[in-house]
Amino acid sequence: MKRKYVFLPLLLLGSVSLSSSPSPRVTHFAPHYAAPSTEPSGPQTLRIYNWEEYISEEDIDDPDCIDVLAAFQEYYLENYGEEVTIEYNTFSTNEDMYNIVKLNGAKYDLIAPSDYMIQRMIREDMLEKYDLDAEGNYKYVPNYNEYASPYLIDLFKEDLGIYEYAPGYMWGTMGFLYNSEFNDTINDDVQSWMMLWDKNYSKKISIKDSMREGYLMGLFKYYETELNDLAAQREAGIISDDYYNDEISDLLNDVDPDTIKEVIHVMNELKNNIYGLEVDQGKIDMITGKIAANTAWSGDAVYAIEEDPNDVLRYAIPKEGSNIWFDGWIMPKGANRVVAQRFVNFVSSPEMAIANMYYIGYTSFIAGDEVLEYVLDNDAVYEAAEAEETVELDFTYFFSDTIENPSDALITIDASYVGHTLTATYPTEEEIVRSVVMRDFGDSNKLVIDMWANFKATDIQNWMIIFSVIIVLAVGSAVTLNQVQKHKAARRKRNLYKDKQ
Repeated sequence: MKRKYVFLPLLLLGSVSLSSSPSPRVTHFAPHYAAPSTEPSGPQTLRIYNWEEYISEEDIDDPDCIDVLAAFQEYYLENYGEEVTIEYNTFSTNEDMYNIVKLNGAKYDLIAPSDYMIQRMIREDMLEKYDLDAEGNYKYVPNYNEYASPYLIDLFKEDLGIYEYAPGYMWGTMGFLYNSEFNDTINDDVQSWMMLWDKNYSKKISIKDSMREGYLMGLFKYYETELNDLAAQREAGIISDDYYNDEISDLLNDVDPDTIKEVIHVMNELKNNIYGLEVDQGKIDMITGKIAANTAWSGDAVYAIEEDPNDVLRYAIPKEGSNIWFDGWIMPKGANRVVAQRFVNFVSSPEMAIANMYYIGYTSFIAGDEVLEYVLDNDAVYEAAEAEETVELDFTYFFSDTIENPSDALITIDASYVGHTLTATYPTEEEIVRSVVMRDFGDSNKLVIDMWANFKATDIQNWMIIFSVIIVLAVGSAVTLNQVQKHKAARRKRNLYKDKQ
């Protein structure tokens, strides 16, 4: 969804910095070379499979919105002298995409799935590698080499090892979207995932109808003591940040069968306390004031905060940590590799990154001075000079090596905006240290699927019991029940950034 930041005017397409050969930044990656791609000739076709609402499109009501696909076609004709036809389709979940590609044999050149699904598709030998040069940089994606955040590249390269297969597109975190004025303690309570089990919020919190995020919530509760002990050791200086993150990553990616059996018990406790499960309705329920909090992806939180008429919604990452994730551009086997990589190069320019962030509301992998200028065009920054209290934010971790003056990424904001759109868009480095990349569940995937299905089925059974009691009472009261309307489940619309099941 479109952001409310003032949109920076884009350069005319002819002057967009999409050169095929800017100075690359060395990524110190030991390359394993794929067979070199063959330079295409003649008219080209590029088949793209992407999340719904996940690239900037023309909007007649907003002249600042850019049709990125049309812009690429113009760019390609101008720079390579050939026309390119784009066949563009969308999916709603990673699993839907996987089934279409794996089981139905659909042919695409570029897809933008989530980190864990990329791992799975690599494991199943479904993907092409990107062309790398002798220094390990992307041969056809120089904008990514120059502008992608080195911090994110290193983070996901180390944790996932998928650099050769998937330059990053968008990234974010998981946390609480909450009503900061619901009660006197909620601003403190959202600092822990244990709020989900707090009886003070009974039927006032909704969670994602997502297997992976649901299981993660259960692990936070199951390993509550261990996570708190590790945090205390880190605070006391007994363990390093790296050791701490490695340890919590192991705990929060634990898919041992015995652990899964135990997690279902804490999940059942959770089920009795929450308002319900949701896919896309949670942010609407928050905007309308129906509930106090919702587990949300950062981009959805940004959307809700911007649409909130009362300016009471905020976003927080609990102290136990979070899931930090990304979606990346992959090339399935048989892809039109060169044209696909040139498209990734195009959307990795700062201009196109800004266009996409503005339209869809999530955070691009791309840094650089133009993106930083866009980030600084924010009310929290503008109003800092007149604020009673301010907060210093250090975003140099994200923008380092991509901007001319690193000190520009030291930002002062009005303290009342902590938890607003800017801090939801860019977490602090401290919050990232407390966050983990969720791995592919591998052979345990079916066990977690079964656990989640069990969790949801029990919920339905409880609803049916309650409904049966109502019918009995109605009959006993001589009330004629003419018809019981069946409610069809609304089509699952993918969240603004992903249904990360």
